[in-house]
Amino acid sequence: MARSPGTGAMCPDCLERRIRSDLAGSGLSFVHGVSDSPLPFASSAVVQMASDGSDQCIGSQKTCGYFVLVVLNGGKTYVDTKKCENNPLEQSLIFKDDNHCAVQADSSPGIEHVGDLQSSSSSNNQQLTVNIITKLTPVYYLGRVATTEIRDLMASYMNLSIEQDVINSLNLLCENTISGPAGLGFLSFVGFSAFDDIHPSGLVRHPNILPVLAVVESSDCCYMFQPKAPYTLENIMHYSPEALCSDWHIRFFIYQIMSALAYLHDFGVHHGNLKPSTILMSDSLWPYLSISDISHVKQNRGFGGPEGSILNSCCAEEDCSSRSIFASFNLPSSLDWSSHFKRWWTGELSNYEYLLVLNKLAGRRWGDPAFHPVMPWVIDFTVRPDENSDIGWRDLTKSKWRLAKGDEQLDFTYSSSDVPYHVSDECLSELAVCSYKARRLSKTILRSAVRSVYEPNEYPSSMQRLYQWTPDECIPEFYSDPWIFVSLHSEMSNLALPSWVTSSEEFICLHRDALESDRVSQQLHHWIDITFGYKLAGEASVEAKNVMLPPSDPSRPKSIGRRQLFTKPHPKRLISTPHSAYHNKVESCARCQRKGSNSTTDVLLNDCNPPNMFSQVDYLEEFEQATLFMELQHHLNPIYSYSNTAACCCSSVKYLKRQFSDQEVLQPDSVLSVVPDFDFGSYLECFESDDSSSIGYQELLRWKQRSCSVIEHHANDIFSIGCILAEIYLHRPLFDASLLAAYKETGMLPGALHELPVHVRLLVESCIQRQWERRPCSKHLLESPYFPPSVRSAYMFLAPLQLLCTSGDRLKYVTKLASEGTLKAMGEFAAEVCAPYCLPFVSSSRLDVDTESCLRLLKEFLKCLSVQAAKKHILPIIQKILQVPEYSHLKVSLLQDSFVRELWKKLGKQTYIEKVHPLVIANLHNSPNKITASSASIVLIGSSEELGIPITVHQTVLPLIHSFGKGLCDDGIETLVRIGWTSWGKFYCQANSPLAEECYTFLYRLLQGD
Repeated sequence: MARSPGTGAMCPDCLERRIRSDLAGSGLSFVHGVSDSPLPFASSAVVQMASDGSDQCIGSQKTCGYFVLVVLNGGKTYVDTKKCENNPLEQSLIFKDDNHCAVQADSSPGIEHVGDLQSSSSSNNQQLTVNIITKLTPVYYLGRVATTEIRDLMASYMNLSIEQDVINSLNLLCENTISGPAGLGFLSFVGFSAFDDIHPSGLVRHPNILPVLAVVESSDCCYMFQPKAPYTLENIMHYSPEALCSDWHIRFFIYQIMSALAYLHDFGVHHGNLKPSTILMSDSLWPYLSISDISHVKQNRGFGGPEGSILNSCCAEEDCSSRSIFASFNLPSSLDWSSHFKRWWTGELSNYEYLLVLNKLAGRRWGDPAFHPVMPWVIDFTVRPDENSDIGWRDLTKSKWRLAKGDEQLDFTYSSSDVPYHVSDECLSELAVCSYKARRLSKTILRSAVRSVYEPNEYPSSMQRLYQWTPDECIPEFYSDPWIFVSLHSEMSNLALPSWVTSSEEFICLHRDALESDRVSQQLHHWIDITFGYKLAGEASVEAKNVMLPPSDPSRPKSIGRRQLFTKPHPKRLISTPHSAYHNKVESCARCQRKGSNSTTDVLLNDCNPPNMFSQVDYLEEFEQATLFMELQHHLNPIYSYSNTAACCCSSVKYLKRQFSDQEVLQPDSVLSVVPDFDFGSYLECFESDDSSSIGYQELLRWKQRSCSVIEHHANDIFSIGCILAEIYLHRPLFDASLLAAYKETGMLPGALHELPVHVRLLVESCIQRQWERRPCSKHLLESPYFPPSVRSAYMFLAPLQLLCTSGDRLKYVTKLASEGTLKAMGEFAAEVCAPYCLPFVSSSRLDVDTESCLRLLKEFLKCLSVQAAKKHILPIIQKILQVPEYSHLKVSLLQDSFVRELWKKLGKQTYIEKVHPLVIANLHNSPNKITASSASIVLIGSSEELGIPITVHQTVLPLIHSFGKGLCDDGIETLVRIGWTSWGKFYCQANSPLAEECYTFLYRLLQGD
């Protein structure tokens, strides 16, 4: 019998059917579920909004039509629906039941505990959940499923307009003009101390809190819409650790998380679930905390059953085709590798289930074709699997890639490559997954992932052909889902089964039996070593011909990749799982009826004695090896919380219960009646930073001694921060269960702390104090000397650029700040850090009205960046703009002599000649715009004198001569005559060569009109 998949979670099929039913007509399509366990049960899903292709840029991050839909358990909430007017996200939620409404009474943090909320009813829990959401971030609540409004809200996000009021307010403040409270509230989040007492509850989003776009009500649940983040911190640490490229970047990252945490704590809300997988990140590595991961919200996620009960079955629909697939699973929802390994080693857990655990630990995700769970092929489908015969079984000591390509080809690839490698792709690529599942996937996905031209006959037609065709490994569905063979497309035939079975159900049964067989069980550890283990690195990977092609840019963020779980050989399994333990159709299975239960295994599992086939000595040796192996893998069981007991996440929030009429609308109670005075000069002073003085150990020590917390739940969040910070530096977790237990009992700190830099170790030790009262509060941690002034000023500078508003308004804001000297005040390094967030606004600008701002911003960065930083960040943008064939006002502005001279001065003559000068010349060919060509001509004529005659002749005159008659425009010909005749005459006198004479003659004839 399947264990409960988790609170209110559903199988993928039921989840998709439910979302399609509840949100029909909304324009959203189900993509895949988001599971927290090794099994595919989920209470949230990735959905896609139909897009018109007009993706826009948020800093360096593109918005797309993908969203995460989080299910909140609870029945009808009777919430008044407010219509979307100017800005739907400014609207406040009213939560009503038959008798009262619960809202926050004041926006300042309270100091009173509101009681034991764990004992409250499910409706009160849902009430608290929704109020937490609306208290922490602006959200639009739809009291019923209104498909038109859902589409409008999603479109507002994709068009970058939902936080337009905040950036407008900030731009007015920068002009010393009276503004609304939105800009002031935002500045209070990012560290402007003048407004520390402002707490704009539910009015303005903190820049490190993931937006909540809407909460939509259905009959027995609510759907919370959030944008899909491309990465998590866990992704970065596992697949691209070099993306956090310096100690400064790590401090900047932690500072942002602490800023968001301080915001939560200000409102009496603790997170309770901080770990690398719950820290989301954008393409530019800007981190976010998601409200859906806050402990109380997470505990109330999922679908409800009858009368508000929680679902206890993975399949909500009686006719769900997946009910039989998941009925026999014996996996709990927790991800405790040690316990799973013990159960697998002793035969209690099947090979299939243990492999799902390893897939989850490696970061693989159900339903995501780019990183789908992987399984080994164990037979080649030529004959019916027979454990007494060697025919038809796959060699698990070699990768499928090696079996498909052959040793000779892999040796040649390894020896002939500049960077030696054997394997150029993932063990399970997106192409392979979509080809395997082609019968069940939409044509849109197949065109995107496999081939742009859909041709059904090109997909492998049978299991045997599929196995022979692919160098990739298998997927779990071929061991569990009989529907995987059935085609949804009339023009594509079903995937043909081997001749030795009569139905897909029989094939799944026999294929699963092969995976669980004694033969495979005794070899599976070799495959684990290749796919997840020590044969992924070092000399072992060379011997196994399993060296992966390294990424071209290790600092580029990645959400997929190979994670090496084990550094030592994986132990061989002691005994196989009996057939009856994993097969879910005992009554109809001939094998179960014929053989019955495996008594040997029953003895082993129930009495923990060695099986008869092992001697006592052999068993003890195997047991010792397995135990030693487990002790080396503490990194697979990380712990980030000092206390694992569930607790209310709102420890100090005060709520007011009142009665409301059906039509009454509650306005946000944090709207300021009087706007405080704003001094732009004082604001600019916040950007002044000097990191020249090093952090003194004594200064950090004095800071640590002043640390204290007043709320235990908040202090537990600080403990999590300490664990995360240590892991970023150590590249492995600080605590597992045994290390944490020892620390709690004896106070003995993990030895790994001594590997940390001194200043980091002191901060971590402060955060993980056993006595929670001695840990720093979040605001005190933000003030730590660990964070240099440049971190604070860079954060204040960049945070407004993460607002969901048009790039033109953000460009206007950042240009205003830069023009006032903020980049120079922050220092060269901080300016370089800010460049990747700011300069993309220039390259993506298409409006002439933004030209002045773009040019000013480029000039400010040219002044502040080092030569190398300018070459890295500014030069590519200049090149991109000059290469665009169409006219733009910005291109003409860049071709002004004054800007070219500034660029030349910063980059140097040689770089200008090699990287920019040819692009200026290119704007004189192929009938360019008259204004652009004229500007390019003036630049070339003006630069000729400073370049000198020899360089001008070779780098300007000769290229123009070669372009003559090949699209050179009139301005180009005039430039050639004006520069060429003067410079070439002098050059001809100095270098009397055949080439010089020939070119001189060409110019003479050109001048005469020949």
